[in-house]
Amino acid sequence: MSKKSARRILAAAVGVLASVGVGAAAAHYFWEPYNPGFLDFPTVVALHVVLGGVYLALAPFQFVRRIRSHHLDYHRWTGRLLVSVGVVVGVTALFMGLVIPAAGWLERAVIGLFGSLFLFAIVRGFVHVRSGRIALHREWMIRAFAVALGIATQRVIFFPVVLITATGPTDELFDTLFVAMLAAGFVTNLAIAELWIRTTRGQGAPRAGTAESA
Repeated sequence: MSKKSARRILAAAVGVLASVGVGAAAAHYFWEPYNPGFLDFPTVVALHVVLGGVYLALAPFQFVRRIRSHHLDYHRWTGRLLVSVGVVVGVTALFMGLVIPAAGWLERAVIGLFGSLFLFAIVRGFVHVRSGRIALHREWMIRAFAVALGIATQRVIFFPVVLITATGPTDELFDTLFVAMLAAGFVTNLAIAELWIRTTRGQGAPRAGTAESA
């Protein structure tokens, strides 16, 4: 498969997953939350859901080369906005996963690990771009976005797995599958992101102040 074809497939997959994530955020208030703990902290949940939808809606365009090349000011200002939004999304995700998990300690472990990784990656990416290390900025922002997109990947694979595994699963089985698919979504996205980073690393690395290659 050519790099051009791989880029198109990856872009299509990202578009679908981002749409799933934004759609899930928009639909959050149309039915009763699956986690009763959400009702105890409505402001935290609202910040996570709404800003998470904003992040997933805007972040994909940061990786479009034409936008970066012709609208660099937009790329920079949107990037600053997304870092701020991402930090709030990451912190609220950690709060929800650690304080009011629906699936107990398994969920705490998964959210604690990948939520911390998301915050680390997005802050590291910001520090690199402020220091003019554009190639490293690109790599860490790809990792951060891959983690954020993991929640959409989990939704895509979770419900088919539930249907295949059992009819009317018990609460315990449902929680186990939920956490397993959540971890699978994060790991899958990070593996693909890392493969793409390594495949494209060093190819026409940009100078500071210019738009980087996707």
